Amino acid sequence: MSYQVLSLKWRPQAFDDVIGQDHVTKTLINAFKKDRIAQGYILTGPRGVGKTTTARIISKALNCPKTKDGIPCNSCNICQEITDGRNLDVLEIDGASNRGIEEIRSIREQIKYAPMNAPYKIFIIDEVHMLTNQAFNALLRTLEEPPSHGKFILATTDIHKVPSTIISRCQRFDFNRITETAICERLSLILQEEGISADEESLSAISRKADGSMRDALSLMDQVIAFAGESIKIEAVSSVIGLIPIDIYFDYSESILEKHSAKMLKVLQIIRTAGLPLEDVALGLIHHFRNLIVGSINGGEDLLELNDDHKKRYSENAKLWDGKDLLRISNVLNELEFSLKRVTHPSIHFEITAMKCLEMDTSISITELLSGEESKNIKKNFEPINQTGTEDQSLPASEQEDPMAQKAEKVSVKKPPAQNNNITLEEIEKKWSKFVEKINQERPSIGTILAHSNPYELNGNLLVIKVYNLPKFSVGNLERNNQVIEKFIEEHYGVSLKLKAIISDEVEPEKNVEIIEEAVLSKEANGDDVVTRVLEVFDGEILR
Repeated sequence: MSYQVLSLKWRPQAFDDVIGQDHVTKTLINAFKKDRIAQGYILTGPRGVGKTTTARIISKALNCPKTKDGIPCNSCNICQEITDGRNLDVLEIDGASNRGIEEIRSIREQIKYAPMNAPYKIFIIDEVHMLTNQAFNALLRTLEEPPSHGKFILATTDIHKVPSTIISRCQRFDFNRITETAICERLSLILQEEGISADEESLSAISRKADGSMRDALSLMDQVIAFAGESIKIEAVSSVIGLIPIDIYFDYSESILEKHSAKMLKVLQIIRTAGLPLEDVALGLIHHFRNLIVGSINGGEDLLELNDDHKKRYSENAKLWDGKDLLRISNVLNELEFSLKRVTHPSIHFEITAMKCLEMDTSISITELLSGEESKNIKKNFEPINQTGTEDQSLPASEQEDPMAQKAEKVSVKKPPAQNNNITLEEIEKKWSKFVEKINQERPSIGTILAHSNPYELNGNLLVIKVYNLPKFSVGNLERNNQVIEKFIEEHYGVSLKLKAIISDEVEPEKNVEIIEEAVLSKEANGDDVVTRVLEVFDGEILR
């Protein structure tokens, strides 16, 4: 016997074998049980999800003499003939090559005659949207009221091109993309029956590449088996189907997060040597950042169509990102994918876009911008990124401090440093609200963050505070202004303390609410000053 490809060998032969379409198969089974069979069905959905297969199963369920509750026996002559495509009463027609009015007239003539050896004469028209308008019009009357022995099953990947008059005369079933998990489970079952081993990562990679199509997944698996034999590893899968490992996408995003230029260059080199179409790589990056965005949402992990390991990895990695930054990078990558088809040198454009993402600053609020943080960020945009993505440690700490911190030191009231740091955590907590209120008056960008914090622990001269309900960037902002905050602590408490801030997942204590409300009211009272500051920063004017 000649070799049969997996997509044909493992084609479902009963409704229960069709995966990922329970809403369709359950409806049809119940319809057969209650003898509520329509004269026409229209099956629509993406490629390779089971439309034509379901049409054949419907044909067998209608014509099989041993069918029971919509389940054909798959052993009688009629079932075997329909499976092999040689039954004279079940005619499969390609709508793309038989799209004219003459072909439809021929169908109208054939359906008048009784079936030869089966209860029903069934016409399966695949890619029905390819028919001409005249052909559709010729089909209307026959489709609405066919002979009692005649049934129509239409299948299409583009339901929008089918006239509404045709759709209204049929029962419509919309087929869904098959999830990655369902494809993995089906592939695992098939490989087990075939006596072939494959690791979970390989199955996941093939499922991702198939993009919701079971037929595509089986075709890819055929290729991989021909290359790798009876033991399939991820390396073989990547070589055969031209797949970039998911680690490369994570390295790309982590390079941006860490501002690590050397790491990004290595990633770009791997992508270049892989020889894949850059449009596909850009699309893969878009899906990657989409998964990070979904993973950053509470409960979003369950919405990812990935295996458990990848779900966990995306969920953990997403916690390191600010959601606004993910959205900005996604927009840049969408523009990249659109423009790659139009630029003269796509590889250079791809690499420049990567460096553009690398240079992007973290999103900040307008409050931080108006409080003086703009000068620091503008300076950062023009500073070259070193290979490690870190500041030059050879410079003295005083020189690394931002100019706004030095400015704050100059305008602050000078007090001699306290020699005795004999202070308790309780004393700090008691005066914390007043301390936050004071710092908010001079440095609103810092005070707004500290309004969401509480003293947590005092170890010697190290004060640890908890920050509530704020992103990771907030802690980074406090770290960049440590010297300024420590100066305020010395002025307010009379002791010299070092500050360390940590993010807390706990609910913010209610005592901080008053401070926040006061800060908001203060900003509203100074609305005109804010407008004036905006105009100064952006060199703008008010148009009357």
